[in-house]
Parts: sequence; structure tokens; C-alpha cells
Amino acid sequence: MNSYYFKKEKVFELLEQIQKLLKEKNRVLKKAFDLDYKEWEIRIEIEKLNQMIENIKLQEYLPKFSKQEIINGLGKILLVNNSNPYIIFNFILSCIYTNNSVCVVLEEKMLATNKTIIELIKKSLKDLKYDENIIDYKEVENKNEIISIQDNYDLLYYLGNKEEYLNFIKRIHIDSKFENFGEIYVYMDNKIFKDYVINIDKLAYINEITVHYYNTDFKDAVNKINQKNNINKISIIFTTDLDKAYEFVKKIKSEKTYINKEIKEEDIYEININDMVFKKKIFS
Repeated sequence: MNSYYFKKEKVFELLEQIQKLLKEKNRVLKKAFDLDYKEWEIRIEIEKLNQMIENIKLQEYLPKFSKQEIINGLGKILLVNNSNPYIIFNFILSCIYTNNSVCVVLEEKMLATNKTIIELIKKSLKDLKYDENIIDYKEVENKNEIISIQDNYDLLYYLGNKEEYLNFIKRIHIDSKFENFGEIYVYMDNKIFKDYVINIDKLAYINEITVHYYNTDFKDAVNKINQKNNINKISIIFTTDLDKAYEFVKKIKSEKTYINKEIKEEDIYEININDMVFKKKIFS
């Protein structure tokens, strides 16, 4: 691991270099975006990638080194994901910001876009004379190919559907983490919020997010949502019953819970960088 990550100003320099190349390589990026759009009908926007960089800059820079405490990255991470370029990009930014290296597992879906974005980040590293292999990728036809390379990594980070993760992790013996990305859980018991739901559907379509709706028995809905995840990213309740809203907030397992409110796009992709570092107390 290179020591340049230990200084926030060096990380900012790298992030700004990535932003610079996003602008300079506009035509190359759009060519890859258009290629994938023809096949997958998912539109990627350079401005949104730029905004993700600005958002990561606003977060607390976690790596710290003193005589009393070390806060450092987890090491070499193997990222298994749902091929969403925004999620992959934001995860890589979070790795850069927390002194982790990462290898992204890429399958066929959105392959041109994901490869082009990662190559741009690698070029940013190389331009600043840093080790470009800190960020890398591996193309696979299916996730089973990961089994044979797992020992090269300290941690497998799985972003996506929990059911898929539980099936996959049976053959993984290195440490692993799971986060539910690409899915939103919504309970609604009143049609007056239908315009909000329409807007959520539009946002989900643009960002390739799956929305799970529940409008049956309240307790049954909460149980079903909690069974799907250990902790999901986003849950939403639309109701005029304040007691029900309070009960939902109290019982639902979710990082972010919205009450009668549309979600913010940046919340969909936010990575909890506190989960990407370890703390070591030093006694002398």
C-alpha cells in the first residue's frame, strides 16, 4: 500500500485528476456509454460521476496514524457487484478515500462502460506516478471463477441481492462483507402518495434500481422486508398514520428510512466508509 494515501491532500489531488480526465476523455467515455446503452438501455452521465467525486470530498477523511491509534484500510478488496457503473465508481472512490486497494469483478453487463471508467482511474494514478494496480478489474463469465482467486485478497465485498450473496458465499472462505445495493423497499397504505411513487419509479429506472412495494398487512410487510436483508440501504413508508410511521422507523432494518418523502439520488450510491477501515489502539 502506497504512503501517498495517508495524506488527504494527495487523495484530493488524485480525485481532481480523475475529474480532469472525465472532461478530457469525454468522447471516449461517451463511445463506451453509447455502446452499452444499445444493449442494456442504461444511460450513464459524466456529470453524475463528477458529482460523486464532489460528494466523497465532503466526507471525513478516515485514515489516521498516531502513537495512540491507527485507522487504516482493510487491505486488498475483491468487489463483487451488480454491474451498475455508478455503484462501482463510488465504491472505488471510497476505496481511494480509505486507503484500500480494489479489484472489481466485471461480468458482461455494462462491460464497456465499467472497463473504460476503471481504465480512466488507472490512468489518473499513472499520470501522478502512483501504482495504477491499486485499482484493477477482472473479467469473468460467471462469479464461480472468483473461487480460485479469492486467496489473493483480504476481503470479498458483495454489493447486491442478499439471496444471491448467501448462495455465492458458501464457497468463499476469506472474510466477506455484504451490503444491499440496487434495491429499495417501499411500504404504502394510502394512494394520496402515488405521485411520489411515480417519481421513485422514474429514478429507479434511470439508475437501474429495483423497487419492492408492499401494501398488505403492515406487520407482515415489515417482517418480509427485514427477512430480505440484514440491513438494507433504503426503506420508505408512505402513510398518514403517525403511529404506523413510528413503528416502521423503530422496527425496520435500514441505513436510511424515509417517511412520506422522495429519496435523494446520492443516497442510493452512498458507501459507508466507516465499514472500510479498521481501528487499532496502541498502548505503550
